[in-house]
Parts: sequence; structure tokens; C-alpha cells
Amino acid sequence: MTTDVKGIFDIICPIVERAKRRGVQFADVRAVARRGGSILVQDRRAEKMFYSKSAGFSVRILVDGSWGFASCDGFDRRLLDDCFDQALLLAKGSAQAVDDRAWVALIEPVQQEARCLGKVDIDEVSLEKKQSICLEQERLALDAGEGMIVNSVVTYSDSIREQWVANTMGTQVYSSLVRAHTSCQVTAVKGDIRQRNYQARGHQGGPELLLELDPEQFSIKAGKKVLQQLRSRKAPAGEFPVIFHPTISGLLAHEALGHNAEADSMWTGHSILQGKMGEQVASDIVSIVDDATVPGSFGSEPFDSEGVPTRRRDIIRNGVLRELLHNLETAAKFDVEPNGCGRAQDHASVPLCRMSNTFFLPGSSKFDEMLKGIDRGIYLREGYEGYVYTERGQFLCHAHEAQMIENGQLGEPLRDVSVSGLILETLMNIDRVGDDFVMIFPGTCGKGGQGVPTDCGGPHLRVRRMVVGGQQ
Repeated sequence: MTTDVKGIFDIICPIVERAKRRGVQFADVRAVARRGGSILVQDRRAEKMFYSKSAGFSVRILVDGSWGFASCDGFDRRLLDDCFDQALLLAKGSAQAVDDRAWVALIEPVQQEARCLGKVDIDEVSLEKKQSICLEQERLALDAGEGMIVNSVVTYSDSIREQWVANTMGTQVYSSLVRAHTSCQVTAVKGDIRQRNYQARGHQGGPELLLELDPEQFSIKAGKKVLQQLRSRKAPAGEFPVIFHPTISGLLAHEALGHNAEADSMWTGHSILQGKMGEQVASDIVSIVDDATVPGSFGSEPFDSEGVPTRRRDIIRNGVLRELLHNLETAAKFDVEPNGCGRAQDHASVPLCRMSNTFFLPGSSKFDEMLKGIDRGIYLREGYEGYVYTERGQFLCHAHEAQMIENGQLGEPLRDVSVSGLILETLMNIDRVGDDFVMIFPGTCGKGGQGVPTDCGGPHLRVRRMVVGGQQ
């Protein structure tokens, strides 16, 4: 992008000074500009191509423990002035009705710029070229499916986002970052059996993701795997020792634990981690982190939407709950330092406590060692669906592909395997953590009507016993 970085600060910083003169508790102004495109090919044809461009301001003001927020589209000084007036009016008008007073943590002001760009600019590769690659990836998936695939979808998107944040504490930060994401989904049918396989790749970078994509690990892999699933039998039901593939470990880290570690969930009483800070909540061989600084990862970013520099957050270390994911408000309420987790979808959204890249740290066990000692169990392979009931402490993970474990050896393949359990009980029952590590689960995490880029992963994990919702 060629936006005038200083010129935007020249527009938003006077609004911050105006807020100071009005004696507010806190105020920040955010400007966000974004542009990018997406492609969808389906059933051997290019079906959809999009290009979008947006820009806008938001003003957030805290008065007497009450927030006011207003946003506008476009970089127009007059509209920004109106946003300030509206936000101040809303903050003052709602102050008398607020029971849970808000305040924000004090932070050292930051004045920095960060540019996280890819090897290839998103405009260097034409839409036609991107489309032809997507069509070729789809063709390879269909060929690998040996005529059994009845539906195929390949998507690709990339975008560049610029963000300016200035606040009454003196922070002025600017960031520019590029993200790209691609996916391949195939559905195959054999008689009354219908199976789906989904592969996704994403990174903080440009269309080199698409140019360098290995079909054997993407579209061909999807086609081969969906055939394997068709030929597999249904999983048995009952309680079994279970080994998680890293993608399932990532689901557990994100869905089961990550949302519970978002401090606003804790503050409102919706987290099972309530009152457990400093206590053991998992096996002592388990460590889980959220890290927005992992180079090139889909969920990474240098600053959050409140202008706080991001860092690694050690949620669980050696089984003990050490840290939550905070924005400025929850950090103040919990009397801790902000850790850069206040993320907003766009200029029209307020920052919420959000994950970035959430994962289990690797341990010391080899995969063969994890198989030993299991007379009859299940190995959950790649899966892409998970659900969590945060306040109940329950979760469910679904794997399209799995294998029986018999007498310490991998056995016959299985399909449609779901495991469920209580989150803390499952974390306590992890008795082996693999020495490997994979993080290839890029996507968009939803919360409060907003979606932000995240990734998750980890090593192989072994759980002593879990409920398996099979069909036999």
C-alpha cells in the first residue's frame, strides 16, 4: 500500500489531544485500511472472484468507568470529528447505568512502526494466474480421487492490512502486514457412505504461499485421504486410550483451553479456569502457549488493536495455570501487565481478548513410545472440527480419519471418529507429549460477531482414556 503513514497520524493525533483536554479517563483512535481479493473454484470451474477495499476510523472513550465507541468509513477529518463527539456522548450518557466500572491498565507509551510483508506482493501475481493455479490444484485432487469425488472446492485469498493506533497514554504505532490463505475441500461418495476431507494452508506473507504449494501435501493429499476414508470402517464406541495427531492437539489447545484463557471470559464467570490461577490444571508434562510473534504464522501480528506490542503468553507451564489473554481493560481488573491480546476484526469493531497462535509445546516422547502399552486404543489423525462449551468445561473434537491401535501397533483405518470429555480432566490425563511439532491449522476464529486470523497446533499427545463417540 502507498498510504501516507505520517498523514494519517496527523489526522488522528489531534483527536487524542482533544480527548485529553476534555479530561477523559482514556481514549484511543484507530485507523484501519485493508484491501485484497479471493478466488473460489468449484467442480472444475472458476465460480467466484472478489476484490475489496476498505478504510475507516474508530474512536473509543472511557468516562467514569463507561465506554463510548463510534466508527466511520473513509479517512475524512469531518467524519472523525463526528465520531469523537458521538463516542464522548455515548460514554457520558451510559455512565449512570454501568454497574461494572471499566478502567485500563497503565502502559509505557510505544512509538513504533512494523512492516510484515511477504516475498511476493499481492499485486505481482495476477488474478488470472492465481485462478489457474487453483484450478490446477483442484484437477490434481480430482485425479487423486479416482472418480469418487462428487464435489471439490479450492479457495485462495490474500490481503494487506494497515493499522494506526494512537491513545492518551502517548502510544503511536503503525503496522502493515500481509496474509494469504488457501484451502482444498473434497467430498466423495461410495454407496451410502459420504466423506469429506479438508486441507488448509495459511501464512503471514503473500501469494508465494500459492506459488510454492506442494500438491502432494495439499490437493493430492486431500484426494487420497478422502478415498482412504471411504474404505475405512466406522469407529467403535466406548472408552479408549487415545493419541492425538498435532492437528487434533491444535483443536484442543484452541477450542478447549484457549477460549477459557481469554480474560474477559474469566471476568464474566464463563471460564472453567475461574479461581485457578497458580494452580495445577493439567498434567505436569503439559505446557500451552499463545504466541503472536511466531514468524510467518497466520495468527501473528506485531501490535494488537490497542497498540500494545504482542509477545508469547505462557498460559500453562508444566501443568500450572500461569497467564491469561488480556486486553487493556482486563489487565487492569486482574492487576497484571497487558500482553497484547486486544484484537478487533476491523475499524468498526471493538478490541476483545483474543487468541493468536495457540499450541502445546513439544515434549520428549517418540511416537513409537506412545503406541507402546496400548492394547486397544484409537489414533485420531487429521481433523478440522471442534466445539467447546466454555462455561461447562466440555469439548468435542471430530476427526474424519483415524486408526485403531492394537497391541502397541497401528491397525485398521477408521472414519468419523468423535471424542468428547471434560477439558481439565483430559489435560490431567495426558501422560505422553511427543517430541514433534506441527502448526498447520490456519483459520478465522469467531467471537462476539467478529473474526480474526488464528493458528494452532502442537505435538502428538496421548490421553489415558477418553469417550469415543463411534458408530459400532
